[in-house]
Amino acid sequence: MADLRTTVQTTRAEVERDYLHQAFPSPVPAFAFELMIPKDWQWFEKDGRPAKADGSLQLLARYGEKNQEAITEVYAQQIEREVAPEDWLDPWMAANHYTVVARRSIPSDAGRNADVLASRSVQGQPYLYRLRTFKNGKFIYLLHSFAPERRYAAAEDAFLVAAASFKLTEAKPQPTMEILQDVALNKVFQLGFKVPASWIVRADDSVDADCQSWGLSNGTGADRAGMINVYTAPRDRFRGPDQIAHLVANGMRHLGASFADGALREVPTGTAGVSFWTADAPATLGQRSALVRQTVIATAKGWAVFTLVTPAGPSDPYLVTAINKRAFDIAITSLLNALAPAG
Repeated sequence: MADLRTTVQTTRAEVERDYLHQAFPSPVPAFAFELMIPKDWQWFEKDGRPAKADGSLQLLARYGEKNQEAITEVYAQQIEREVAPEDWLDPWMAANHYTVVARRSIPSDAGRNADVLASRSVQGQPYLYRLRTFKNGKFIYLLHSFAPERRYAAAEDAFLVAAASFKLTEAKPQPTMEILQDVALNKVFQLGFKVPASWIVRADDSVDADCQSWGLSNGTGADRAGMINVYTAPRDRFRGPDQIAHLVANGMRHLGASFADGALREVPTGTAGVSFWTADAPATLGQRSALVRQTVIATAKGWAVFTLVTPAGPSDPYLVTAINKRAFDIAITSLLNALAPAG
């Protein structure tokens, strides 16, 4: 099964007839939620129900068929740094030996969510899993649904209904777990962007008077785990996005990153007068494998280039890459929001 079905085939009348709202109360406001499950499913109350957050991936509740072939579990994990749930899920799946069959990324103010169809063998029997993430404030939530491969198609609607109906009931909506600091872009745009407060922000005074450059660092010295540069210039200073991206890339090479220029591809922004290109390139940073990601934004006034240098490898147990990518996404999205017309 290679397709990722994303819509429920059960009609609304059938959902109202065959499903019930299951409320999950908790002494921890962040753990209180509700979702819809089939009326003939059971809530296995002996499983889960933690009384406090402990920083691990905690089982909140487990629902399923009486024979426990089709199961939906709800997990939560408190996080220490701002990350996108999609980037949090990837190393977790790798560490637990899931094979991704199909996936999609779901944009969210709290960071990109994941909807994944995966496979895994349990005691020699093939299982299919539907993994769906959510995030609010300091917590990431995982709906972990599964059934034997032979039973998955019959259970899939129940999994999709659970994901579509999942809702926190006591926690206040909070897209970020970190306070965001404002960084001014006052040479070209008279606007600015945001970045998590844990990042160190320093002005780069090596550029000329009409341009502006900021260096953002995840840590300092030997503990520096990622770098972002934000560079702005007047529109008439460069002929096109490749030229300005190359200039900024050379600056990052002087900081120790080794990589070839990435091939920029244009992405629609949905905002009139704003153009957007992005590129990824493999790199090395010292003796480590790394990734360089560049995004170029252009308006009639000028150019803004965001460049990320982050470690990249097959394993990321400390979520370094996830932390760096989330800061990069916040910086870009906040500038795009500022460029969008009011109203």
